[in-house]
Amino acid sequence: MDRSKRVVFVSHCLLNQNTRAKGMSKAQGGVKELMDLFSEAGIGIVQMPCPQFEANGGLDWRPKKSYDAKPYRTYCKKLSSNILQQVKKYMSKNYKVLGIVGVEASATCAVHQTVSGGKKSPGKGILMEEIEEAMRKKNFQVPLVGVNLNNIYSSVERVQNLLKYS
Repeated sequence: MDRSKRVVFVSHCLLNQNTRAKGMSKAQGGVKELMDLFSEAGIGIVQMPCPQFEANGGLDWRPKKSYDAKPYRTYCKKLSSNILQQVKKYMSKNYKVLGIVGVEASATCAVHQTVSGGKKSPGKGILMEEIEEAMRKKNFQVPLVGVNLNNIYSSVERVQNLLKYS
């Protein structure tokens, strides 16, 4: 069987809800609706590392401002560089990298909306900011798409549009 040569990079917790902060998971394992969508479309999934889990042990919810310190940002900058190296490696082998899928309301992986002081506010998470900045410096762009776990069906539609128009 031929490969589709199409991949997406996905935030760790969308494929493994066990890394979400206590009380924040929406599934026992991965988000089935997304995994089914990618599988049915023949899209390969690259699971990005979870900086909150790896650097801070994860599992406890904290707002973005509590993460936004130099050591954590430096860690996310290094991860973003590694992620973009993988993206470029796929692209150099004529794969289509359809997008990077983040999770809204995350201090790290939000694409459009983070949570600060218990309130939703516009903005990207720290890792997504670093990925976007690294892409800008390298003068290339891969679409960023945010998944809202409180409105999964609307999010699935957004991801479907990403797949459809890529």
